Amino acid sequence: MKDKYKVATIQKGIDILNLYKINQKLSFTDIKKKLSYNKSTLFRILYTLEQNKYLARDKHGKYELGLDIYILGNQISKISKLEKASDLSLRELAEATHLTTHLGILDGLNVVIIGKYNPPNSSINMVSRIGSSIPAHCTGQGKVLLAFSSHEKVEKIIGSKGLRRYTSNTLTTSNKLFQELQKIREQGYAIDNAEHEKHIHCIAFPILNESDEVVAAISITGLGMNFAEKETMERYINLLQNTREEIRKKMNYIS
Repeated sequence: MKDKYKVATIQKGIDILNLYKINQKLSFTDIKKKLSYNKSTLFRILYTLEQNKYLARDKHGKYELGLDIYILGNQISKISKLEKASDLSLRELAEATHLTTHLGILDGLNVVIIGKYNPPNSSINMVSRIGSSIPAHCTGQGKVLLAFSSHEKVEKIIGSKGLRRYTSNTLTTSNKLFQELQKIREQGYAIDNAEHEKHIHCIAFPILNESDEVVAAISITGLGMNFAEKETMERYINLLQNTREEIRKKMNYIS
């Protein structure tokens, strides 16, 4: 990306944090010598980082990494562990169902895909990709993540993002969405009935941690005709449930 798009103050804050890759503690003078920033500017940036808990000061006034840095790092570590624990399971599920498998997490107001496998010799290649975001209110993964999240979080997403219509099947009122989420909690899984993409259907299960908090969702996705038969649906649900439990065991969420 061209330098003209960079925000100078943010870059200076990042430069300060990068110093801690090789330093545990630094005084104000240490940082000024290393970066040659204006004293007033440096003070404001350090103050902002400290107030947001990305830096903290010890009893001698030296700056060290703050609590929120460790929280972010721990979150990345958990996601990485989840990706590794799910990798083989996603592949085996794709091979068993001949459908595309996804692993997603709720990140802010959207669902982010962190794992995906296309079935071998598939005639359909899903356009989704690892790292991409999908809406929460009209996808299997999104709905199951919302169903096992707090009412307040769902309200926040509705208030911020709205309930945009993607297809004729999209739920576009909060009343209908909350009814759907209640149904999902009762049956334990979600179904996307071509609510985000025309002709595309999905079944999704939540991955719950040891405290029964939802951390991710696993799903299988294909065309409507892949889900037409009742016996086939039952088989898919059993396979998904078994795969979900395998992942939970690998993550030590259950014994």
